[in-house]
Amino acid sequence: MAQILDLKGTSISSLQIEKAGVRLKNATGDLQVKNSADSAFTKVTASQFETTNDIGLVINSDAAGSAADWKITVARPSSGMTANYTLTLPTSAGSPSQVLTTDGSGNTSWTTSSGGTANGQLVDTTSLAFNSASSVSMFTLPANAIVHRVEVIIDTSWATGTATMTVGVSGTTAKYAGSNLIDLYGTAKDIYVSTPGETANGSAESLIITYAASTSTAGAARVLVYYSNPG
Repeated sequence: MAQILDLKGTSISSLQIEKAGVRLKNATGDLQVKNSADSAFTKVTASQFETTNDIGLVINSDAAGSAADWKITVARPSSGMTANYTLTLPTSAGSPSQVLTTDGSGNTSWTTSSGGTANGQLVDTTSLAFNSASSVSMFTLPANAIVHRVEVIIDTSWATGTATMTVGVSGTTAKYAGSNLIDLYGTAKDIYVSTPGETANGSAESLIITYAASTSTAGAARVLVYYSNPG
């Protein structure tokens, strides 16, 4: 069986790993990984990727640098760091106008921005449909914030069944609005209001709508939460 003793200056344009494996190629000093047919790029899977300089991770659809192919680079500071750290991304893409915040230990989450105004009243809106699956994520209420008012606005009345909903948090699903205060079968443009009167919570809370769809075949509503940020 033939063996390749020295790849430097070889006449072949690529090195194939196994008979039907991927190909390693040189492209003007850059390493390319292509499929076995050498017709398209293929993924590289590893438990960890590490760069040895401050350039960082470059994301680019191809080698071009114009139009829709401008690259994105994620890089570390070139100086000033005093320790290693890890940033863990949230479990979802968040909601419009939310910002990425950290708990100080590298765990990030989406938070509704106060716009820089302490104690200013804010409002977050979440849509609910007749076929939504429980529970419906709303937003993260900041630590020490106070919920002043919850409004449920019926856009399309629910049809059939006995659907119900509450607004609260995991473990206390009706903390901010109970099912007895909301009639999903009311008339369109009906507004149901809850003023919970809860004291500020020292920790951030992930608000949810706990929804029971029953046999509903139509229905749509908006849930508005009015709250003030800590000063």
